[in-house]
Amino acid sequence: MVTVGARAAGTVCLTGDPDEVRRFGLVVQRQTEILLEEAALLRSRPLHERAVDDCVRDIALYDPEVVDAETVAARLAELGADPRIPRTAVVLDVRAGGASRRSLLRTVREVFGSVQDVTGELAAGRYAVLHTSTGRPERLVHRCSALVERLGERHGADARCGIGEPGRGVAGVHASYRDAAPALRAGPRLEPDRRVFAVTDLRVPQLVASVVGHDRARYAAAVLAGLREREDWPVLRETLIAWAEGGFQLVRTAQRLAVHRNTLLYRLTKIEELSGRGVREPRTAMAMYLACLADALQATDG
Repeated sequence: MVTVGARAAGTVCLTGDPDEVRRFGLVVQRQTEILLEEAALLRSRPLHERAVDDCVRDIALYDPEVVDAETVAARLAELGADPRIPRTAVVLDVRAGGASRRSLLRTVREVFGSVQDVTGELAAGRYAVLHTSTGRPERLVHRCSALVERLGERHGADARCGIGEPGRGVAGVHASYRDAAPALRAGPRLEPDRRVFAVTDLRVPQLVASVVGHDRARYAAAVLAGLREREDWPVLRETLIAWAEGGFQLVRTAQRLAVHRNTLLYRLTKIEELSGRGVREPRTAMAMYLACLADALQATDG
C-alpha cells in the first residue's frame, strides 16, 4: 500500500514469487510515495507563498480600526513565525530585467535566511523582509548592502533598501515598516548614489517630507531666495547640507565634500553674499539646511 502522510493513496501490485518480488515492491512503493509527496509539495508551495505575501501586506497596511492585531499575529504564527519576537522591517525596491519573482525571493532569503525572518512581495518589484532584530544596527546595514550587491551580480538588478527601526508585535512591526518605506522614498532623492537607507539617518528629511508639498515649496522659496535661480545651485545646496550635517565645522565639512578648506570658505562667503544670510550663525544655517532638504525633495517630486 502507498501512503502519503497518514492517508492511503493506493496500492502497487507486482507478480511473481513473493520472496523475489517483495524487496522490489518495497523499492517501488517508497519511490512512488516520494513522487507523490513532491507533487503535493509543489501544489502547496504557491499557496504558502501567497499566504506569506498576504501576511506581509497585512502588516504593512495594518489598521487597528479595521483588523485586530491578534488576527494578524495568528497568521504569522501559522506561518511558523513567533509574533512576539522584535523585528525590523526592510523594504526593497528591485528593478530587474528578466529576473523572476521566485528567483529574486530566493536570493533575498539567502541573505535573510533565519527561520524567523519573513519575506514577501508587496507589489511588483517591491519586497519586504521582517527581520528578527538581533545584533547591532550596523550589521543590518551591511547585510542589506550585501543583498543589493548580490542582486546586481546575479540578476543584473538595480536595488535599493530602506530600513526601519525594531518593533515588537504587529503594531510595532507596522511602525517599523512605516519608517522603512519613507526612508526608501526620501533617501534616493537626497543621495542618488547610495543604495541602503536607514531611517535613523533620515529622521530630519523624513520630517520635512511629511510636510505638504505646497508648504515645502513656499518655505524653500522664501529662505533660499537669490540662490535657487543660479546655475551652480546644486553645488551650493550640497554645501549648505554638508555644512549643517558636518556640525558647522570647516574641517569636517570640507572632508564631507572632498574639497579644500579654502574652497569651502569661498562657497560659504558666496552664499552669504547672494542670500544676505549669515550661514555661520547656526540658527540661520539650520533654517537654510531645512530649506535645502525641502528643495531637494521638491525637485524630485516635480
